Amino acid sequence: MGRPAGFARADAVKAAMNYVWKKGFLAASATELAEAMEIQRSSFYNSFGDREALFREVLALYGAQAPDAPLRQIQPGDSVIPAVVSVLRNVCHIRATDAEARGCLVCNGVAELAGIDDRIGALLEKAVKQQVALMERLFSQAVRQRELPAVDDIAGTAKSFVAFLIGLNILSKVVRSEKQLWASCRQFLLGLGVSKAFVK
Repeated sequence: MGRPAGFARADAVKAAMNYVWKKGFLAASATELAEAMEIQRSSFYNSFGDREALFREVLALYGAQAPDAPLRQIQPGDSVIPAVVSVLRNVCHIRATDAEARGCLVCNGVAELAGIDDRIGALLEKAVKQQVALMERLFSQAVRQRELPAVDDIAGTAKSFVAFLIGLNILSKVVRSEKQLWASCRQFLLGLGVSKAFVK
């Protein structure tokens, strides 16, 4: 216990992320988080203010390394479907090879806090809504670029994708086979109208 006074903030936030990812936010007291981060409790409050402020940093760090992060890098004119397929394959691989079967930190947090915690829950709800908006934009782009057949309800398709992704992350905590997880993704993608050439 006891990082030096000039502790590496990034390392401390990463330690907090891993603790919350495994234990959940509600179960993580300030004392437990400080211990996981190897800092004094006084340093925790002086550096981060409170658990909510720390969790915002945790979410930012997690979001930057999450397997779906490449979707946010897709620009107008870029191919969409190959990137979506790649992300889903990566989700299957990362979740299946996680020995602790932690699933997705954001999905876990939504299940734990949405509708329960007014501040953190609202933050997580916003993240899900942003994901839906992102997928709506990407699927619209895919249709324009003829990577997908015409879709009657782009908004509904985007929501169905996000719902599937959340479900996949939860399922991965029980189904530990990458092959079986990918089989689910393959069926979903084919149902969207993705060419079989992309989902061999």
